[in-house]
Amino acid sequence: MIDSKIFRPGRTKSIAALALMILALSGCGDIPRPFGQEAYDKHHNDFLFVQEAAGIHVEPVDGPVEWVGKAMASAMSEALVEHSVVASDRARNRSSYVLKSSGYQQMRDSGPPELIMKWVLNDPSGEVIGEKSFTSVPPLAFWETPEPAHFKDIADQTAPEVAAWLIPALGPQLLGDLPPVYLDLIDGPGGPGNGILRQTMLRQLQSRGVEIVESSAIPEGALTLDGRIDIKPLDGKTDRVAISWRLADASEREIGTIDQSNAVPAGTMDESWLGAAPLIVDGALEGLMPLLKAYKRQRIGGNAVTKRQ
Repeated sequence: MIDSKIFRPGRTKSIAALALMILALSGCGDIPRPFGQEAYDKHHNDFLFVQEAAGIHVEPVDGPVEWVGKAMASAMSEALVEHSVVASDRARNRSSYVLKSSGYQQMRDSGPPELIMKWVLNDPSGEVIGEKSFTSVPPLAFWETPEPAHFKDIADQTAPEVAAWLIPALGPQLLGDLPPVYLDLIDGPGGPGNGILRQTMLRQLQSRGVEIVESSAIPEGALTLDGRIDIKPLDGKTDRVAISWRLADASEREIGTIDQSNAVPAGTMDESWLGAAPLIVDGALEGLMPLLKAYKRQRIGGNAVTKRQ
């Protein structure tokens, strides 16, 4: 009989997000700033109450020792991002859905022990949206020295169903005044920010009636949106977070750029993307949507709008 040294009652805790961005549209004047300076001066602004930020907060798995529970939650959040869900195991807000889970070892009369995982998805009010149990037979080494590949395998098999609970089926979008957009992968430092920011932008574009081009082979009349994240230390206590967006046509002629930046406490962004992404995207869209509409109008009139090269 193999007695696991890693699965025992654990504890969970959440990490609040602190995420604040000041927004500016390059070359097109200032865009509205919906958050005043007082919001940035609060020392205990634990949660960002943003309706559009309804992603999933993945809590550490209850049952194993603490580091295993956290590692499994991290793998699950990464798998959800791959399925177009804004998810994080580090940050949450008032509108977040919460994915809780428990895991335990089940011995069998013959053969190696099984890992039983139960996942429960709650909406922001605490109501249960769905449950899923998953049974696997990990390698014997998992019970003594679990590896990232084990966590990833469990998460990859669970994430599609969890995503289906959260994401409503999008009906056909029939707005003729906006061109289709292909959103490329976001460049910049590794970590959760790139994927979370991209998925948030995709969802917000779709909610505004923008058709999303799935292939990098850009069709005639469609536009390409590129994003980049830069995080640079300033004085050891502060990081400068800069985000840039570039809109171009199928011939790579630039339509316009949007630049956003703000100073944040050093090292805090990895824990803040879930709350920050909706704010960043909302601000960027204030500049992006007029560019899309202007491009469509001028294209219909026979003169596609591009910046002078």
